[in-house]
Amino acid sequence: MTSEELPNSYKNLFSKLKPETSKSEINRISIREGAFRKVVSGRETEVLEGGVLKIVIVKTAPISRMYYAGQFVSGEHNAPACWSDDHASGRPSNNVSGSKQHITCFDCKQNIKGSGQGNSRACRFRQRIAIMLANDNSELTDDTVYQLDLPSTSIFGKDQKKMSMQEFAKYLNNNKAPIATVLVEARFDTDSNIPKLYFKAVRPLEEDEILIAMHAQKDPDTKELVKLVFKSNTSKNNDVANVFDVVEGEGVYIQE
Repeated sequence: MTSEELPNSYKNLFSKLKPETSKSEINRISIREGAFRKVVSGRETEVLEGGVLKIVIVKTAPISRMYYAGQFVSGEHNAPACWSDDHASGRPSNNVSGSKQHITCFDCKQNIKGSGQGNSRACRFRQRIAIMLANDNSELTDDTVYQLDLPSTSIFGKDQKKMSMQEFAKYLNNNKAPIATVLVEARFDTDSNIPKLYFKAVRPLEEDEILIAMHAQKDPDTKELVKLVFKSNTSKNNDVANVFDVVEGEGVYIQE
């Protein structure tokens, strides 16, 4: 839906929003070192204090898997050696060339507990979502869309008091609430010694907020924002943020 297709009473709403961000700029929220951080075009611009964000989730990507052959070095952005665009496929991405670890993910040695640090798997789950931020009054007034990459600790888990993304999406699905029509609280789990977010619903969006979310959700740039695109493995200037495509229905809940 474009602003021209909106009712006249709402056209002025979009005239007050920020001009379109340059396509060369990618807005991202990092969860490094236990804090939400705004990153624009690869540069951190703001640290958001408090460990809590009020957000609207407008698009999601399938859960992916990534294997990095070398040691992680903070500040370096090298593409993984092997990855799966959608872990439900059970296979590495067709874009993986000479570093494919196995023809299937299930039988891959990097998918064995203990292949990573401690008892973890070397090939890790990730999920990219596209979010919008509420203001200090917990109102959605800004149409800027941000990438947010979720580690496996934020994707999976059965704790009903601290819902992972999958549990939260299941909760919304059971209540027949489209995920993009709900104001969501994303919070760091302070009981975890590694970055871990959990989610809860705050309230349904108001009509003007839903229009902003719908406008962003239908924007082709938002779909591009959740895709995972890796460049050459040799450059340190790669954007390794993602190859994701959006799941059908804009949802993240995997039916069992």
